[in-house]
Amino acid sequence: MGYIIHEILHFFVGASIGYVMFNKDFESNGKRALILCFGGIAAISPDITKFFGDILGHSVLLVPVYGLLFAIGFRVLVRDLHFLKAWFVFSLTVLIGHIFIDYVGNGVAFLLPLTQEEFSFSIIRRNDEFVLYTLLVAVLIGLFYRKGKLVFLTGIIIVSLYLGGLSVSKIQLEQALNKQYQSDNVNLLITFPSNSYSEWKFMVRTDKVWVNGYSPILNSKIYIEDERKLDE
Repeated sequence: MGYIIHEILHFFVGASIGYVMFNKDFESNGKRALILCFGGIAAISPDITKFFGDILGHSVLLVPVYGLLFAIGFRVLVRDLHFLKAWFVFSLTVLIGHIFIDYVGNGVAFLLPLTQEEFSFSIIRRNDEFVLYTLLVAVLIGLFYRKGKLVFLTGIIIVSLYLGGLSVSKIQLEQALNKQYQSDNVNLLITFPSNSYSEWKFMVRTDKVWVNGYSPILNSKIYIEDERKLDE
């Protein structure tokens, strides 16, 4: 179930981006619904290779390839659209709707096949309800509202502010932890969202101590849950 919700999150992000970028090109609800479907499916597409036991689909090198394939498919159904614009929009949809969302969530190996290392800036949970429900409301209202672009823009702005605020909070916490433990030579510092919207979890590993704890998102107070001194 969690996997399905995660794919729905990708879908709504991609659908929102596609709608905002294409909205002024079409007036009919039918074509707008088609935009939502293509944008959403494009954002899901990098996960297709997972069914074959491979994660190569998450490489940024394949983003323009996905964009090209969806642009061709969309152009077959909708002739009155500039092909290069469709290619750009669907490439952007894949990049933000999938690669970026994974990057700020559970991590992504986006430099395949050059390296299999996963990169992440974890600020949201895998199935972040705030992003999911905000864009769900935008999709439901925007699909039937003639001036739906404003609704989608509002949803995207709200989500962007949410992600921006979390980014600032995460960076401030990491700076505070680095400062607090810098004399012990920090070897590992990881911060990630907890199951609660109100706090971060963190792990710090130094030459002298291993620490686990949490910190409220809205302030930089640090609370230690477990501390293990290595010289004991």
